[in-house]
Amino acid sequence: MHRWVWVWSGARVWGVKGGLTGGVWMFPLAGVGSVGSEPTPGPESGLLARVTQRLWRSAVVWSWVMNGLRLTAGVVVLPLLVSRLPAPDFNTYFVFLSLSSLVPILDLGFSTSIGRAVSYAMGGARELRPLGFVPEPGATGPNRELLWRLLHTTRALYRLLTLAALAFLGALGTWAVARAVPQTSQPALTWVAWGLTLLSVLWEIYTGWWNVFLRGMDRVLSSTRQVTLAQVIKITLSCVLLLAGGGLLSVPLAGLVASMVQRALARREVLSLLGPEPPGGTDPLTVRRLIGTLWPNSWRIGLQLFSFYLAGQANTLICLPMLGLEASGRYGFTLQLLNICSGMAQVWTSVKWPYLGQLRIRQDLATMRRVFWPRVWLQYLTYVGLAVAMVLAVPWLLQRWHPDKQLLPMPWLGLLALHGFLEMNYILWGTLISTENRTPFTWPIIVSNLVSFGLVLVLLHFSSLGLGAMVLAPLVVHGVYNHWKWPREGARGLGTGYWRFLFRGPGVPG
Repeated sequence: MHRWVWVWSGARVWGVKGGLTGGVWMFPLAGVGSVGSEPTPGPESGLLARVTQRLWRSAVVWSWVMNGLRLTAGVVVLPLLVSRLPAPDFNTYFVFLSLSSLVPILDLGFSTSIGRAVSYAMGGARELRPLGFVPEPGATGPNRELLWRLLHTTRALYRLLTLAALAFLGALGTWAVARAVPQTSQPALTWVAWGLTLLSVLWEIYTGWWNVFLRGMDRVLSSTRQVTLAQVIKITLSCVLLLAGGGLLSVPLAGLVASMVQRALARREVLSLLGPEPPGGTDPLTVRRLIGTLWPNSWRIGLQLFSFYLAGQANTLICLPMLGLEASGRYGFTLQLLNICSGMAQVWTSVKWPYLGQLRIRQDLATMRRVFWPRVWLQYLTYVGLAVAMVLAVPWLLQRWHPDKQLLPMPWLGLLALHGFLEMNYILWGTLISTENRTPFTWPIIVSNLVSFGLVLVLLHFSSLGLGAMVLAPLVVHGVYNHWKWPREGARGLGTGYWRFLFRGPGVPG
């Protein structure tokens, strides 16, 4: 199942407690989602007011809203693209989209390492290491000097990444678009649209790190609200421009405006939280050394993202010619629905990763267990509930209202849902391992993806499983190692065992 894994640090559009008062860090760690400037409803408030405030201040709820908006973009913007663009222009739009989807790969995994480093600095870390970490059990607050060094390093790093993306995408994208331009309704306008798309992608790479930095500072609620606002702006402006006749210019222009708004909000809040920069600044040699410190785990994350990107594309590519368009559609549709179930479930833990990174640097394993345990169960139960509803209800609804569209047949549908749960589980525990600034799962994941792809080919050629091969191969291959290895190792990092942690609670160490 294709999913971006281990990127626990956060949400480019691609997601501290407390604040700074009079130069003194106020850093309560009661949980993510409170904002000091927002009033807390008193006992005189009505039930509806209290519920509304609770929902408004919940990072989980805002994350669900953000995911819902991404679905809305497909429901609202796609039909407008279909109706407003001529067929050649519509096909060219998807060329732009496929090129834009390379953004997480062009990041090279640095956003993950930066988010983790920021959470370490917020936890009081005095130094960073390429692999592993130096525990700071006596830390009482953030290391502001290290945070400023990280900010300057991140800014310099993403300048370089943007220039590299310009060279790579400028060449590859221009070559790909040039093949489509003569067939479009207005070739000159198509070239302008490609220029806007490239500019939008480069701007996202260059400025999106502000939101990652903000999330690493445990401002998960603010980060998610800002991403949500950017999504609303992008969807709304895309629709307005399409209705006004903007054609291929509409979506990239809307994306550029949304990214500018998000960057302005995130930058302002990050600088406000950091306060005045300590004397001395950050010299270029320190920047280069810090980039070198971030690189060892970054390239591993980047390589995993690339392998999952290729694995997902490869499965789609082989399904179409070997099984036909109808089978490819059934597989892709089912996979998309299960990815939605998994994405909605993972919100419960994703909002806590920055805080867990702070606890890790302090080696406060008891608090980590108390924070993590209910979130794990909420994630499990949410996925199971959504997946069971999907398996039972969606085929019936399709048969009743859209009989020309289908999911995978039983029992393959059930097995794919099972694999989705097991994959989500090892991603969860692998992400917990990555809070230790190590990624022992890199090569097992990459090798498993390659072996799974090879087994799919073998089963399609030498068996009659058909679509079942797409389900059975990853379930078997990842079940050999990944499905059990990383939950067990992740629990060991909490000072407990996997089954003991789940069923005996967070207060029972190993």
